[in-house]
Amino acid sequence: MSAIKDTVKAMKEVLLLTDKVEKTGDLLTEISHELRDHNDRILRLETRLDTYVEVATMQNKAIEHK
Repeated sequence: MSAIKDTVKAMKEVLLLTDKVEKTGDLLTEISHELRDHNDRILRLETRLDTYVEVATMQNKAIEHK
């Protein structure tokens, strides 16, 4: 009987571990999507900032030439 109990216990542990691995995989997928979203947002902000700096630089040059 001890061998059967050990086998059932091992199978339960495998099922629990499998569930934990699946949940972790799902969480990592979600985190990956969030990181991509943040990366896209940062890229858009950097682009805006570069544009603002370029416009400000052009305005300063125009003021200096007056």
